Amino acid sequence: MYKIYWVALNFLRFEGARKKFESLFEDAKSGKSVENEIEEKFVNAASSEISRARSLNVNVITFENKNYPERLRNIQDPPVVLYVKGAILPQDNLSVSIVGSRKCTPYGRSIARKFSNAFAKAGITIVSGLALGIDGEAHRGAIDATGRTIAVLGSGINRIYPSSNEKLAEKIASSYGAVISEFPLDTKPNKFNFPFRNRIISGISIATIVMEAAEKSGSLITARLAAEQGRDVFSVPGNITSKMSKGTNDLIKDGAIPITSPEDLFAYEKEFESLFREKESVFESLSNEERKILVVLENSAETADQIAKKTGIVVDKITRIITYMEVKGLVKRSGGRYLKI
Repeated sequence: MYKIYWVALNFLRFEGARKKFESLFEDAKSGKSVENEIEEKFVNAASSEISRARSLNVNVITFENKNYPERLRNIQDPPVVLYVKGAILPQDNLSVSIVGSRKCTPYGRSIARKFSNAFAKAGITIVSGLALGIDGEAHRGAIDATGRTIAVLGSGINRIYPSSNEKLAEKIASSYGAVISEFPLDTKPNKFNFPFRNRIISGISIATIVMEAAEKSGSLITARLAAEQGRDVFSVPGNITSKMSKGTNDLIKDGAIPITSPEDLFAYEKEFESLFREKESVFESLSNEERKILVVLENSAETADQIAKKTGIVVDKITRIITYMEVKGLVKRSGGRYLKI
């Protein structure tokens, strides 16, 4: 079926004609011709939409397109089309979603960025929702590692939400992955859109990790959808006295897999086993002095003098060793301090 009819079918979906859409979509997926059953007004709207998408440098990937993510194609209610700014690549099939509260704590932000950085560095694409809080930190952690990340919107791709993350979206689309949406270009960020988009976040991923969530956090919807889609759900344990950990701790009580380090995911998911072995081999090749330095930098950035004091290695030697570690991509310099990446 031509692209214009897939886009027209998508317009039909969001115009509220749910039953008719579902019937036509099932026929289209099975290869039946539905072109004559789609109203002309939707076809005309689709024609204009495709032209505008082209002018905005947005690619429209239809359900039958070879570049449509295979894992997403197999969920119960897949998107008809995906509007894509940037590019979805074959390696994005190896992906994990990281979600959590918008109003997260410094602990949640730190863990989200740390985990996402480690995953991205290992070659895993990070999927999240571009929201404030945990989502944004997950995307930034992948960018810090010069890895790949996919941001899934609850609005049209021409209406980035929240607007404060527009620059982040541009950065992702230009160099680090893709910003995607199933909603027509100018769709506003209606609150009902976000639970709907969450099935894409979970559906495109091998597993979903909830970093921090209050009792009624929207990220718990993503976790539920992931479980319904047959994906593994992981949850980071939190302080039992913190409201922001109530949701994640409850997930664990309900059967989610507790995760306390990136290695837990590498070890649990078969698709990631080879990445875990590669990471182990890199660590095994390090000298004892390099390992000591990485331990010091595990949770904070330090100056060469501070590293020397904590490791017992003289400063001149610290500088030489860290230069080699920078080349290996293990640490980086930032404002006179070094941090693990």
